[in-house]
Amino acid sequence: MTQFSTTSPIFEREEVLREEYRPDDLPERTDEMEDLHMSLAPAARGVGANNVFLHGKAGQGKTAAAKAKLSELQDHAEQESDHLNLTTAYVSCESHDLSTSYKAASRIYQELTGNSRPTGYATDVVMDMMFEAMNDIGGTIIIVLDEIDTLSDDDRILYSLPRARAQDYVGDHVFPSIIGISNDLQWRDNLSPKVKSSLYDDSVLFSPYDATQLQQILRRRAAKAFRDTELIPIDETIDNADLEGNIVEIDQSGRKYLFRSGVLTDDMIPLIAALSAQDTGDARQAIKYLRKAGELADKHNDTRVSADHAREAQALVEREAVVEAMREMTTQAHLALAALTALELSGDAPVRAKPIYGVYKSIASQIDADKLGQRRFKDHLRELDMQGIADGEKVTAGSIGGPAWEYQLQVDTEIAVEVLKDTARFADIDFQKISVDRSNP
Repeated sequence: MTQFSTTSPIFEREEVLREEYRPDDLPERTDEMEDLHMSLAPAARGVGANNVFLHGKAGQGKTAAAKAKLSELQDHAEQESDHLNLTTAYVSCESHDLSTSYKAASRIYQELTGNSRPTGYATDVVMDMMFEAMNDIGGTIIIVLDEIDTLSDDDRILYSLPRARAQDYVGDHVFPSIIGISNDLQWRDNLSPKVKSSLYDDSVLFSPYDATQLQQILRRRAAKAFRDTELIPIDETIDNADLEGNIVEIDQSGRKYLFRSGVLTDDMIPLIAALSAQDTGDARQAIKYLRKAGELADKHNDTRVSADHAREAQALVEREAVVEAMREMTTQAHLALAALTALELSGDAPVRAKPIYGVYKSIASQIDADKLGQRRFKDHLRELDMQGIADGEKVTAGSIGGPAWEYQLQVDTEIAVEVLKDTARFADIDFQKISVDRSNP
């Protein structure tokens, strides 16, 4: 007999708490949506949209705003099909590793034509193929480049696309433009002046959500995701008695809603909103906490999702994020982690960089990996510190007068060993033996 079930006592539609779900509206982003609307408005008149840059930290609704507003523009184009020929293409630069103009142009070509991505050609040829595809399509063409900062220093396509009409890369019947999206607040400032001046006509900043906004977002999602949970507009048909003991929500437009739930305790959503607001103001993170809290209640056969589930969810999500970051590290970063883990197991941590470097070289020899110089190795220790995997603390002056640092793990040694053992090159490393040998030189 299977233990699986087609229903959950907690969830009604848990898919609305997953990252791929796109909300119908973004009332907390009214001002930003209006700014984006103004940038796209010329396209509705058949003269091409402005180039626009959406920037802000992760989880602030940038991608959702772009997709929602483009969907609205597409609906308008369908109604005005005799006057407006609109084509949109969404390209995730990070997901497809579009780190060069060649890769970006080939992906855009694929999105526009439905053909396979061209390979084996020079960059000039692929760029020409992309522009020729635009000529074949004609009309207003809006390209969304999400995680545009992945392109790094290769900004050729960012210069060429906005100037395509001026440089005669496309005909007068084509109006191409770009919506660039980035989590890196400094990336635009580092562009070359010629790219910066031609790439973006407009810029829209998505500031972090505050706790109140996150509560509104979470309650809207919760009303769809959980059983016996609803968000009801308050009007004259609502009896005042129904308001007692329930939460009255007021959205950004001033509309009032009654929020009530038979499965969520009243303090759970405010706690998740506060935790996320204090950290990053990231709605994606807050929604993940909410989903994980529901899963924990479901797992423990609890009838209500409480603040305790929320706190446990936060700890689990943070652990998962750190573990994922550890899994994706380079071999050299893994070597630094392995050396520090061995010293943690031997009881030597906190420990300075020099002893860590000695263990690093020993493990590098065991797995037949290149050995970095000590200065470059320290960069990887600092990387572990920045990711929250290790903690680096400046203690005293070093032997030549510079600062000396001590490092220790910020994650459980069991987790570090597990991640490293799952990496093929470290599968045969005996961390316990290394730590014993270190303890008994």
